[in-house]
Amino acid sequence: MLRKLLSKRFWPKAIVAFLIFFQFVGLFLLFLYLSDWSGLSPEWSGIAIIIVYGIGVVFAFYCFNSESSIAYKLSWVFVVLAFPGAGSFLYLIFGNKQNSRRKARLVKRFVTPYQRDSLSPEEWDAIKKEHPYAYPLASYLHRVKGIVPYQKSSVEYFPLGDAVFEPILAELRKARHFIFIEFFIIESDGVFFSSILEILKQKAQAGLDIRIVYDDVGCLTTLPSSFAKDMALLNIKAKPFNEFRPFLDVRQNNRDHRKMIIIDGHTAFTGGFNLADEYINRKPRFGHWKDNGILVRGKAVEGYTNSFLATYESLDPSKPGEFDKAKYASSAYIEEIGGYPKTEGYVEPYDDTPLDGETVGERVYLSLLQRANDYVYMATPYLLIDEEMENSLCAAAKSGVDVRLLTPHIPDKKAVFNLTRSYYRRLLQAGVRIYEYTPGFVHEKMFIADDKMATVGTINLDYRSLFLHFENGTFLFGSPAIKNMKRDYLDTLSLSKEVDRATYERWYQKNKYYWALLRIAAPFL
Repeated sequence: MLRKLLSKRFWPKAIVAFLIFFQFVGLFLLFLYLSDWSGLSPEWSGIAIIIVYGIGVVFAFYCFNSESSIAYKLSWVFVVLAFPGAGSFLYLIFGNKQNSRRKARLVKRFVTPYQRDSLSPEEWDAIKKEHPYAYPLASYLHRVKGIVPYQKSSVEYFPLGDAVFEPILAELRKARHFIFIEFFIIESDGVFFSSILEILKQKAQAGLDIRIVYDDVGCLTTLPSSFAKDMALLNIKAKPFNEFRPFLDVRQNNRDHRKMIIIDGHTAFTGGFNLADEYINRKPRFGHWKDNGILVRGKAVEGYTNSFLATYESLDPSKPGEFDKAKYASSAYIEEIGGYPKTEGYVEPYDDTPLDGETVGERVYLSLLQRANDYVYMATPYLLIDEEMENSLCAAAKSGVDVRLLTPHIPDKKAVFNLTRSYYRRLLQAGVRIYEYTPGFVHEKMFIADDKMATVGTINLDYRSLFLHFENGTFLFGSPAIKNMKRDYLDTLSLSKEVDRATYERWYQKNKYYWALLRIAAPFL
């Protein structure tokens, strides 16, 4: 306990928590002061109470008619009505997902133009004819995000963060023109990022354009507050995403959970891993850390590049039009690696933002569930799902599809781990097979369907990933990499323990009241 209190990870969180708590106390004392100072008669006090409750009803009505998932809405309605006045205030600050108009305009101004690409009608017809099972989802992603499925691309799958470490270093050493890095967590004093930084320093001295985007909350305890300035001294441009200030602000809910490394426009890494040592099992925290990643080469890298450019420019809207997409296109330097790969299948990078009204990550997962005929294999570290996702999982299993779910056996957050288990019951009853990875913690986020379609990326099956965070993923169809993903998944199941209904019922009887309380708070975790 003492070691935890003295750790460098603890104190930044403790200070932030104190500052937020201090604001709540200040507001409460102000309320008491005004109540005492007002000297209201009992009649007027009754009217004031009615007004407070009336405001709560209005907020509850507004919340219930929002476009959020039903579970998210009902949880907030409970908070608003159970805690009159305070509940309305909490919803306004933390629950209301309507960000400022300014941020929405930034998305429309930067993200959409950078991401939009096109295919010819003939190319779309070829996809529809050769891959009819994937065409609706590929078309959906194009219609709502402007992105397209790419050919002339190869995908290499890595079953562990450990396995992706050395390839990242090798590809960074080959960089000649630019390196873009975007991550939720970067650990400055870890082996993973320290090794990368040594290469970045050399490349910056050689004149390469190096840019880093990091989430300010995700890196709260892993990067010094001076990180951006320190990087500037090395000629590396680093920007924090959504800078954290310990004030009550709805914008703090929206974090950049993406993970990407882009090299010269023709090579990219992405997946579930962050740039910290537990992700490559150099610093054991929760047993063996099971993560994954992919290396993409060729035309599809433009999808990741455009996403990064849009995010980077939106962080500094005072300099519009800083980037020329053609300068960073895959074709600019593709001959330096021998031209475009010749492979079968399609690669469609996509991202998700809470500001455009589209729950893209959830739509991708639901589409794979609803279009599978034989099987759907899924891995997620957290299972905090809404009714639509739960119904789709159950419906797929009841329809005869082999639905399997892989989750951790050793938790990183005990409350979330218990919440994950609380969702097992109905899924097991419907025929979903659930496995827990007994060696440790599963952090990969992956869906595989029928040997034909798959997605891998950063999107957890929880409310934050699906509705609040900025995320990214890669939709694959007809790609040879899907078989490697399936092989790794089945190998991982052989190291895991299947949860049978008898075992689960024992857990349920022991924890059902605790789980019931946790389910109310699920959308907030």
